[in-house]
Amino acid sequence: MSYSLSMIDNFYTAVDTISKLLVPVTGILGVADFYVSDSCAASTIFSKPGYHCNWFTRMFWLHWFELDHVYLHPSRRNYLEHAFSPVKAFNGRNHFVIPYLVQIPYYVWIGKRQSAQPLTDSSKQSGWTRLPYNPAKPEHTQFSTYIYGFTWEDPQADITALDLQSGDNIMVITSAGDNALAYAAHTNGLTIHCVDMNPCQNHLLELKLAALSTLDYSQFWSMFGVGRLPNFKKVLDTELSAELSLPAYQYWRSHLDTFTSNTSNSLLISLMSLGRHNLYTTGYSGLALRCLAVVTKLLGVSKDLKQISGASSLTDQIKIWCSRVSHNLLSSTSIHILDNPLAIWRLMGVPSNQLKMLHDEGSMSQYVRDTLDPVFLSTHISTNNYFYRMLICQQYSQTCCPDYLTKPVFGKLQEIARNTQDTTFNIHTATIVDTLQKMRPGELSKAVIMDHMDWCTPDEADAEIDALKTALKQGGFVLWRSAARIPWYVANFKALGFKVEAISVRQPNTQTALDRVNMYASFYKATKP
Repeated sequence: MSYSLSMIDNFYTAVDTISKLLVPVTGILGVADFYVSDSCAASTIFSKPGYHCNWFTRMFWLHWFELDHVYLHPSRRNYLEHAFSPVKAFNGRNHFVIPYLVQIPYYVWIGKRQSAQPLTDSSKQSGWTRLPYNPAKPEHTQFSTYIYGFTWEDPQADITALDLQSGDNIMVITSAGDNALAYAAHTNGLTIHCVDMNPCQNHLLELKLAALSTLDYSQFWSMFGVGRLPNFKKVLDTELSAELSLPAYQYWRSHLDTFTSNTSNSLLISLMSLGRHNLYTTGYSGLALRCLAVVTKLLGVSKDLKQISGASSLTDQIKIWCSRVSHNLLSSTSIHILDNPLAIWRLMGVPSNQLKMLHDEGSMSQYVRDTLDPVFLSTHISTNNYFYRMLICQQYSQTCCPDYLTKPVFGKLQEIARNTQDTTFNIHTATIVDTLQKMRPGELSKAVIMDHMDWCTPDEADAEIDALKTALKQGGFVLWRSAARIPWYVANFKALGFKVEAISVRQPNTQTALDRVNMYASFYKATKP
């Protein structure tokens, strides 16, 4: 039904008749039409992302279309979704006449009979499940994009500490999903709970899983190695959409320029011709990459860093770093920028609680030097440190990238994404405490909470540690990283009976990196006795 439901006088009868005529189980109905929403946003699970219209939009387009005997009253779409179950939907805005000023709400919708078995469950796919959530909750609505377009913790260090075994039931913060994919590639037969209260982080993981399930390696590499896919809209609609939940599809359909745009959202950076536009220059982490390009240009080390990213040996890299980069990059100007609470949150996702922990043990200048010097003095950026090569080049290379982007690991993960009998991913859009409280006591083997505890207040930390204690089996453990060498909440873990040990602690003025990222001052393990 293309631009017709809004024109039918007796639309109730029309919808009921279509429902009777459709073939059971396999019959589907497609609708493309204009609409206006109810006065309040939908609050059902999975809701209708992008559905809500403001008061002016509702009133103006409702009466404007009525002049031409076209009726957009929300009762029409509401009854459609009462009679049919949505399989896939997109809520968009037609930028008519004056783009981005005149916006007509429209929707493209596919549904099935309510009595029929689902053609596809929009939240459950072959090798993963996206658990339902309410996008209207405040903890989700605060996010309009992802903070991390790439994961900033080294999975090699995690895997060594985790000692993964087939049958392990693991919880990990989603972030960009890279480390969860690394765990799955390393060990068969895992159940991995990916948790993030930012829906966009889970949309990104879903996109990677859908791409693994449906695309060939060259397309996958273009999307997540280079970060660009010129025909992303076509690929999304014809190949990926069937594998995505409704919220994830709506998000990516509304952000097509993530993989296709040739322009930057920042006029200043565009004018200066700095950086590229791709997946990795979007989100908060993308803003950090773009600002880094500006700062390194202003400090006169941009070309030197490019040379480091392609240096043929560690010796050549060290020479460039020590003679031409370190002094300028670690200048008081750049340190002053990072020491601003707003800047470090927007650019690096570091909250005020974590910044205070850093300052309690030293200065920002010391912390940055202890982070960067060991990395550039002991890890070869061009071949074995894809984290920092990404910062410099804003994309990966075939010889320096996360394991999930290599062809052999891609093949293994593709089988996992298509197979329900091996490793499974359960994607939770919720807080860690809410997720843990829904688990059976003793269900969890291991948990990786990254630097999350640094963000917590004492009461939040106690609630989370208590929930971890209940969900973990005897002998199960939790791993975390911290900006502090001795995090204050170590005592909270011990008070609730955990055995806590420091896996590694970074000492001031060291030249040895804890891992390839080396961003955190410590790496801890707490075991439930």
